[in-house]
Amino acid sequence: MEYSRNVSRPPSKVVWFALATAWIGALASLAAKLPAQAVGAGTSKPRLELADTARRAAAVSAPASAPASAPASTPRPSAPSVAPAGMAVAAPAVKPPRAPETATQFRADFVRNQTMLGVAVYAPAFATTVAHDGLAWAASYLLVAGGSFVAAAEISRDLKVTDPMQRLATGAPIRGAIAGSILASTLDGDRRVTAGAVLFSSLGGTAAGLWLGRNMTDGEAAATLYGSDILGLATYAAMTAAGVNGAGSPNKTRAGLTLAGMIAGAPLGQAYAALAPYHVSVGDLTAMSASAGVGMLAGLTVIANGERTDRQVSAALAIGGAAGLLFGDRLLVRRYDHTLSEGRLVVAGGLAGGLTGAGVALLTGGQQARVNAYAATLTTVGAAGGILLAQRYLLPKADGALRLGGLKLNPLGVVAAASGMRGAYTLGSLTF
Repeated sequence: MEYSRNVSRPPSKVVWFALATAWIGALASLAAKLPAQAVGAGTSKPRLELADTARRAAAVSAPASAPASAPASTPRPSAPSVAPAGMAVAAPAVKPPRAPETATQFRADFVRNQTMLGVAVYAPAFATTVAHDGLAWAASYLLVAGGSFVAAAEISRDLKVTDPMQRLATGAPIRGAIAGSILASTLDGDRRVTAGAVLFSSLGGTAAGLWLGRNMTDGEAAATLYGSDILGLATYAAMTAAGVNGAGSPNKTRAGLTLAGMIAGAPLGQAYAALAPYHVSVGDLTAMSASAGVGMLAGLTVIANGERTDRQVSAALAIGGAAGLLFGDRLLVRRYDHTLSEGRLVVAGGLAGGLTGAGVALLTGGQQARVNAYAATLTTVGAAGGILLAQRYLLPKADGALRLGGLKLNPLGVVAAASGMRGAYTLGSLTF
């Protein structure tokens, strides 16, 4: 006699619904893990009410009216209000202070950006990870896309979202998604593994941005993202120039080192903005990107003539970009404090100048002006000239914390050393 039993599996809809609910609950509980920014439990928002007692108190404290016989043009000092004996005068109602408008704007930016990330990153990654058919994928996508707004709004209610926090919470998930896809490619993961890595890394980037952004300035937050981008791209270009660009194991090695560069570049960028002897703003970093672009154009100019391999192009871009960053730091970041709009105009000036230079090369070179040293030189010179013209037009304010480099001698130390006295003496200091 045979006995068989059918064990039913839970439907896939229950699985993805449970995972989606857990994901939204994890984001909503993030506020409880940030006690420094959370609003105290049990505290309610102040309500502004104008009661009858407040109106009577305002009437009692009003200045006495002038007699009818007094001239209208002669002002009279207001007499202090005197309350009858035995009657208590209520204090005038004080309007509670309102939160600054900028904090409200940062909160709105955070919710908007998280909703966009939910539509573009969180929702497709989650749906690809948990769904097995088209209907489940569509339902999972819609659930997480809409839930991203709800989760972000709930988090922003309990957290004081600052500009560095919302900047990091917007940029870090994008870098996290890229890092997750790179990691999955090095592990030969399939489509579902890659989507899971993207989802985990992007959500981790959001949480890390909210946590680390609390103690950062706006410039430090922007420099954190900037350093991750720069060192990641520089590592990729350096590995390609070194020949680590083949299929298989070399490609995995290059991807792994690029991922390591992205991770290491984040704290290095934050340290650059925090420890530099001058102020580093978001606009300064944007303007420095323009100088880096000019440096890469200059590097391509060197190899413009003749045949060019991938290794040569990568080396030219890496070396030229590094030189452009150095010049941008010395000439743009050290000397000036650019706002974000000014930094964008510097970039626009460089683009306009480069296009103008390329147009001049086409007009003067005719059919021979393709990609050669002549056209590349005019493009590079035009881009550099566009940056200079933008600086001349904007006239950004000087860096308030600027410390010019130079040699400073210590006269007492020099005299002591010249007299032959034993001991260690500071002869001078060199700043740069």
